[in-house]
Amino acid sequence: MRVWILWVLLASFASFESLAQPADVVQRTYRCTGGVQIRAVYQNNFDRVGVVFNNQTYGPLFQVEAASGVKYSDGRASWWTKGSGASEEAFLMSERTGKILAQGCKPVR
Repeated sequence: MRVWILWVLLASFASFESLAQPADVVQRTYRCTGGVQIRAVYQNNFDRVGVVFNNQTYGPLFQVEAASGVKYSDGRASWWTKGSGASEEAFLMSERTGKILAQGCKPVR
């Protein structure tokens, strides 16, 4: 129940830069190709993530096996990150259509 409340709150307040966060939650903002912005909320030591993009919440997405990087999925959408620090990059994809929704996403530091 607590997880779903967090997702609802995140979707409602996605434009705010800071939210009160439990200790097991890491929140990051990404700027993607074309200037679009994504908010990702990682939980449970990065085992799952919720992603807010274009006023829509995706998740929870759970960590799944990936050839490289870290991939999160719920069978409908995927959030894939690779690298760390300044070289970190991510993208969001619809698994239903195979369409990349956002790419070239770099964390805003």
